[in-house]
Amino acid sequence: MQEVFFLSSMDSLRFSSVFRCEVERPVELPNGRHALMVSCDPPVHGRELGHPLGISELLLWSRFEDEDLWTFPAFPHFVQICLPDVDQPAHDSPASIAWGEIYKTEADARMHELAAQPSERARTNPDRPRKSER
Repeated sequence: MQEVFFLSSMDSLRFSSVFRCEVERPVELPNGRHALMVSCDPPVHGRELGHPLGISELLLWSRFEDEDLWTFPAFPHFVQICLPDVDQPAHDSPASIAWGEIYKTEADARMHELAAQPSERARTNPDRPRKSER
């Protein structure tokens, strides 16, 4: 598992800049899905989300059901971005505040470099939410 990567988003203004993420710990969600708790630098602006000093930790999990964030094979990897302090029922996934991508390098994140070829599902259905999000 890569310990440091870079988060950005082509879909979210809040995450359109680049954030350096360091893996704090792997997390198994109550529904069995794998996620990562990460620290992010710089902190994300979060006043309207109830975090006036910024958000320095995020919970990330794979955007597509057939992909696993603990063993992602290539960059970029498409993720759901969540607040780490949100309680969710055992059968639900955490509430997403944005969609994003994680990249191996800061330069790739700045350019939203997709040359690494995301999974076939991500390429053919980039905006199709998971069954659990419908």
